[in-house]
Amino acid sequence: MNLILVIIDSLRKDHVGAYGNEWIHTPNLDSFFSESMRFTSAYPESLPTLPMRRSIHTGIRTFPFRGWKGQPTSYPLTTMFGSKVWIPGWTAIPWEQKTLAEHLNEYNYDSGYFTDCFHQDYAGMNFHRGFHAWEMIRGQEWDCWKTDPGMAKSDIAAKHFTKGMEWEKRKTWELTRYLTNNSHRQSEEDYFPAQVFRAATRWIEKNRDAENIFACVDCFDPHEPWDPPKHYRELYDPGYKGTEVIMPLYYDKADKYLTPEELNHMKAMYAGECSMVDRWFGFFMDTVRLLGLDKNSIIVVTSDHGHQLGEKNMTGKLPWGLMPCLLDLVMGIRHPQGEGAGKTCDAYAMNHDIMPTVLSMMGIDVPDQCEGENLWPVAMGKENSKRDHVSTIFKDYLWTANDSWALITRNNKTEMELYDIKKDPEYLKDVSADHPEVVEQMWKTLLEDAGGDIPIPEGASEAILEKGGMK
Repeated sequence: MNLILVIIDSLRKDHVGAYGNEWIHTPNLDSFFSESMRFTSAYPESLPTLPMRRSIHTGIRTFPFRGWKGQPTSYPLTTMFGSKVWIPGWTAIPWEQKTLAEHLNEYNYDSGYFTDCFHQDYAGMNFHRGFHAWEMIRGQEWDCWKTDPGMAKSDIAAKHFTKGMEWEKRKTWELTRYLTNNSHRQSEEDYFPAQVFRAATRWIEKNRDAENIFACVDCFDPHEPWDPPKHYRELYDPGYKGTEVIMPLYYDKADKYLTPEELNHMKAMYAGECSMVDRWFGFFMDTVRLLGLDKNSIIVVTSDHGHQLGEKNMTGKLPWGLMPCLLDLVMGIRHPQGEGAGKTCDAYAMNHDIMPTVLSMMGIDVPDQCEGENLWPVAMGKENSKRDHVSTIFKDYLWTANDSWALITRNNKTEMELYDIKKDPEYLKDVSADHPEVVEQMWKTLLEDAGGDIPIPEGASEAILEKGGMK
C-alpha cells in the first residue's frame, strides 16, 4: 500500500469549508475531507515549524524540549540571534531517531519529498533524511537564494508597510529578501503552491509503477508573506485601495500598526493564500485519482499550526497566544477502500500519532521509538482513546486542555491563564483567579506529561518574543 503525506503550513482549521468556514473557497480540501476520516480535535504536540515536523517524521514527542541547547548557526541567522539559534526545539532530527522515510526503506518503498519550507534544509538541518528523491523549491520567506543589491537599495518592501510598522527592521529585511527572490514571477504557476504540488505530481507520474511509494508534500503556504495573485485578493476584499500588508508583525498590539481596514485586508490576503493552496492541492489530487493511486494509497493531510489574525489584538504566532486560531489543526486520513469516508473523530489527535497510525494501517511494524497513539481503531469506534487531555509547548509557553478547561502558562509557572472553554471557546476571559484549584491540577498535569518537571533551557530567553513587541 502506498502512502501520501501532505503537510500545509499555517493553515487555520476555521478557514476550511469542511470545518465550517462559509466564506473561503476551499473546494478541493473539502472534497478530500468528504472522502476521509476527519479529526475535529487535532493539535500539535509542539510548535512551531521544525519541532512539529520532527514529531511527524519520527512519531516521538519533542515536548517539553528536554535536553535542547541553542544551535550553532551561520548567516543569516547570526544577524538575528548571534552565534546560536535560541528557539527551543528548533533543531535537526536527532540521528538516533529513525524517520518514517528511513523505516519505509526497509520495506522497499521508493520515496520522494517536495517542499518549499526552507527551514528544513538550510545548514545543519536534515529533514530530507531517508528519502530517495527530494526537491527543495527555493525562495520562500528569507531563503538565501538570490541577491540583487539594486533591489535591496530600492526599498521594495516599503510599499507593504504601514506607518506603524517602520520600527520593525527585521521584517523589512525579510520582506526585501522575499520580494527579491520572487521578482521573476510571470503567472500563478510561478507561485509556491503551484511549484510544490507540480513537483510532487511529476514524481508520482514517473514512479507510479514502483512496488510501493511514499510521497511527502510539504507546502509552506499559506505561511506569510501573503501575496497571492490579484484574482485571489479580489475574492475577499475587492476594491481595496490602501496599503497591502503582506507581512504581519509578530505583535500583541495589532491596532498600533494596522487600521481596521488594513487588518481586514490582511485577513483577505491570508484567505487568498488558502484558496491558492487549495487549488494546487486539487491539481495534485486530480493526478492521484487519474493514476489510480487513490485506490491503493493512504492519504494524510494535516496542518502544523494556525496563525493569529487579530484575535485578542495579536498578529503572527505569539507563544503566549495559545488559542484555537493557533492550535487547532486540520487533519484527515483517507483510506483507499473508503473506510471512515465522510465521518469525523472527536477524540484527541496529535501530529506524533500520524506515524504509528499509518504504519499500522499499512500492516507495517511500528518502531518501538514511536510515542504516538494508533488513531484508526479509535476513529473507527473499535477502541477508546487513551487520552483525556492534550498538552503542547511553544518556545517558553505551555498549554494543556481537556473537555472543560484550557491553561496557558509560562514554563516557570508565571503568567498563568485559565479558560472555561465550554462557556468561552475563544479564550476571552481569564478565570484563573476564580479557580486556583483547577490551575494547580492542570499544572500538575503538565508536569506529569513532561516527565516530572518543565525544563527551562539556558539562554533561551534571548529568542523569546517579549509581550508588547519584538525583543
